[in-house]
Amino acid sequence: MSEAAVGDADTTMQACLNLTDPKSFFLYAGAGSGKTHSLVEAIREFKRRERERLTFEGRRIAVITYTNAACDEILRRLEFDPLVEVSTIHAFCWRLIQGFDNEIREWLRIKLAQDIEKIEGELARSKGDNKTSRGNKRKLQSKTRRLETLDEITEFIYSPTGDNSERQALNHDEVIKLVATFAPERPLLDVLVDRYPVVLIDESQDTHAPVMEAFLKVQQLAQTRFCLGLLGDTMQQIYGHGVTRLDKAIPAYWLKPEKTVNRRCPRRVVDFINVIRRTADNHQQIPKPDAIEGVVRMYCVSQSQGHAPSLEEYIANSMAAITGDGEWATGPDGRKTLILEHKMAGRRMGFEKLFTALYAVERLQTGLLDGTLPALRVFSEGVLPILIAKDDNYLLLEAVRSRSPLLSRDVLQSTGDQMAHMERVEEATRDLLSLFEKNDPKLIEIATLLLQTQLLDVPDNLIAAMVLGAPDEAPDPEDTNAMITYSYQLFLERPFSELAAFASYADGFSPYGTHQGVKGLEFPRVMVVINDEEAGGFLFSYDKLLGIKEPSKTDRDNERDGKDNALARTRRLLYVTCSRAEKSLAIVVYTPHPTLAKQNVVAAGWLQESEVEIL
Repeated sequence: MSEAAVGDADTTMQACLNLTDPKSFFLYAGAGSGKTHSLVEAIREFKRRERERLTFEGRRIAVITYTNAACDEILRRLEFDPLVEVSTIHAFCWRLIQGFDNEIREWLRIKLAQDIEKIEGELARSKGDNKTSRGNKRKLQSKTRRLETLDEITEFIYSPTGDNSERQALNHDEVIKLVATFAPERPLLDVLVDRYPVVLIDESQDTHAPVMEAFLKVQQLAQTRFCLGLLGDTMQQIYGHGVTRLDKAIPAYWLKPEKTVNRRCPRRVVDFINVIRRTADNHQQIPKPDAIEGVVRMYCVSQSQGHAPSLEEYIANSMAAITGDGEWATGPDGRKTLILEHKMAGRRMGFEKLFTALYAVERLQTGLLDGTLPALRVFSEGVLPILIAKDDNYLLLEAVRSRSPLLSRDVLQSTGDQMAHMERVEEATRDLLSLFEKNDPKLIEIATLLLQTQLLDVPDNLIAAMVLGAPDEAPDPEDTNAMITYSYQLFLERPFSELAAFASYADGFSPYGTHQGVKGLEFPRVMVVINDEEAGGFLFSYDKLLGIKEPSKTDRDNERDGKDNALARTRRLLYVTCSRAEKSLAIVVYTPHPTLAKQNVVAAGWLQESEVEIL
């Protein structure tokens, strides 16, 4: 496709954003095609034409992205213009339904009654007393109690980044389902369309299916006054909660511009990911005119988890020799290593036990992975900045001043002896720093000091775990509240160094990332680590994709019927990871059958025989 045709995609998208004659569209944008640039330019052009009308009518442009980091990037590029509201799907959904308390209450009344009826049926069918039945009894008590107290709640609350454990709080799943139910109905339909005449959804293939289906209904009901713009690539769908084959759900009359130039990857990587994609759909990319040739290599290794770091270092040195790029040989920081599961990064960076302690509880997983869990933040956003600033008095004072409740305006105004109060703050800060002078303190030591001095606020969940002390026998996994407390007990026994390592990883500053977590990012040198055994998951199977294991009958049936399956999910994941590389790509396959792996990738046309090495 020519540069002019690529420009046509942007022109088409910009023309769709029109208050008088809105047109909905799906922008097909493959890896590295400049999707965010197109999004930002379309919004800029729309604002230039319609700013006066939008402002006069009190309307805004809504942009929904997948992560908070993506929100921040788009806001920065748009210079934080108040006409544009950029948010994650959960934050956007909450803004839509916030204040509809009566409607929320009645929806919950019906939903809870249905849940209770279902649980009662499961209990009636259960055989004797076991973990499942005990868990169901607790769920039944919790839901019954919530149903009985619904009328006592006058205002519902929700935090897109919190654990929402308060009695009046909605959980993440409820917010999604509420919007899915009410958005296509009045009055919420009119609220949505009148407030946001243009809604643009980035990474639309991974947007929660109930909400996406509701937005498609809204578009059909309000075609003449609402523009729904979807941006994405079905080959980059990596989460199971999106609409399967979203492109098939889009009405035929929508416009479907496509960006096919890969502006990120070298020619060899573009050729490689095109071959991977060819069995999934007909969308192919071309490299930019001045793209370098680049290098792709695969290393097939007999499985050996214990020696993984040294093997990966050997491979990095091999890549340095092949590419002539010495950065490969400068250690983990010289490359981006992509692993399948967070615990694999934890094993390599030393935070595995801290991570697994919290990840064991589903309610804590979202806040753990995005770094918003209050139990993490007191250390990562409270203690760590103070520790980093310890050698600069000015920075140290600022770090404490901006974080400590002891220096809040209300506390300072109510303090009689200001001098004595400041001395108390200084002493508390010195006591905190002294914990780190000779050892690597446990988190419970730090939390105990913070609680005693009140230098930083300690979350209630941590305090509850501290009261119980060291962890004893694990509770029944079905008892969520007990499991949360137990997880925090385990967490508090970990050394601070593990917390610091995980904070670096969660913030994206480490040399490691997950296959799922790097979508939208790019790196000069990428090492993709494939190890089904170490990952221990079941949603993905590289051994099946590489022909080392036979796909199950269910996989084959689902593949034949166009349904999602382990092969399709893994193929998409490999496409996403390999398309991050700007210069060179190394794929490390840990497998009990390295020779077979090599034979299969060469036979499939993925790589030349000279590009695959068996270790």
